[in-house]
Amino acid sequence: MERNMDKKKCSLGAIIGFCGACIAFYIGAGFATMQEVMQYEASYGSKLWIVILVISVIYIYTNLSFATNGNRLSLSRGGDIYNHYCGKYIGTFYDYFSAFFCYMCFIVMCGGANSTATQQWGLPNGVGAVILTACVIATAIFGLDGILNALGKIGPLIIVIILLVSVMSGVKGIGNFTANLKQVDSGDLKLAQVGNGNPLLSGFSYGGFVILWFAAFLGEVGAKNKLKEVNYGMLLSTVFIMGTAVLASIALICYIGETGHADIPALVLANSISPILAQALAIIIFCGIYTTSVPLLWTGVGKVAKEGTQKYKLLTVIGGVVGCVIACFLPYKGLVNVLYGMNGYLGFILVGFMLVYDIRTRMSKTKLHSKMATAEHAIA
Repeated sequence: MERNMDKKKCSLGAIIGFCGACIAFYIGAGFATMQEVMQYEASYGSKLWIVILVISVIYIYTNLSFATNGNRLSLSRGGDIYNHYCGKYIGTFYDYFSAFFCYMCFIVMCGGANSTATQQWGLPNGVGAVILTACVIATAIFGLDGILNALGKIGPLIIVIILLVSVMSGVKGIGNFTANLKQVDSGDLKLAQVGNGNPLLSGFSYGGFVILWFAAFLGEVGAKNKLKEVNYGMLLSTVFIMGTAVLASIALICYIGETGHADIPALVLANSISPILAQALAIIIFCGIYTTSVPLLWTGVGKVAKEGTQKYKLLTVIGGVVGCVIACFLPYKGLVNVLYGMNGYLGFILVGFMLVYDIRTRMSKTKLHSKMATAEHAIA
């Protein structure tokens, strides 16, 4: 039964806000730098549409499930949703693992900020990670409401800039696309790739690690907000995210000789258009990294400390500083390939539990409605 607030008319502003929050959470270091797009999608050349399709289906189904069940169960903490899907023991494992994984992804974000600052501005190692960490800690301390306010406003701006760079560089280099696409398909370029050459595995892996990002976040957002607005916002975000991924992949393939082995492929594309645009994009990449880092750190710390308490604030600071230090000594490109790929498959297993739970819930509702209808008929 939907909560009372879900019976009110939807607000377009709220839908756009949730859309922006989903975009901002999704577009972190990997997507904004296009390293993620390169390894999961562009590296598959003419088969990239298979990866995009698999990711889209997983993204839509799982996020609808997270928000809907979070709302139906009135969850006070998003991570509790795993126990409902998987039972006490497996659910507890996923709860702890996803919190740990989100924290590890925060470290990847710090690495992305570090690489961006070094590649584009020539700053010393560590400076980019320190700047990002300071901003993330300051925002995460304000809790979920503060995070939603920050993400909802920045998300649309990030996607527009990435779209702009993708379209402009794609148009400029479209003459190289056909020849470069054949090169990618041949496998001669030895590109870093998730899925071992199988686009289905790549899609499953990508969808899997996104699940572990969004489960606790959307479960709690769905519980505390109007469900239809959250779900409509998420569906709208799918169009922008996947559309941008396709255009970015085309642009990357147009310049595959330069982008294929770069730490920050997006900056290679921007520099091919204008050094000024590259400077602007570097700032946007930083913003994209920031918008994903905040809920990742919030999810990790939120598992071991209640939001708003002194313990939560202290662990937010400690967790941020430790992640920053680790990121300064590990290669960013390797972090994306190993961490995202390995954990993505485990995340995809969760989909099986979700499907079983949602089917059972739907069947239980159907039986209940059938019994109620029979009882009403008998009374009549």
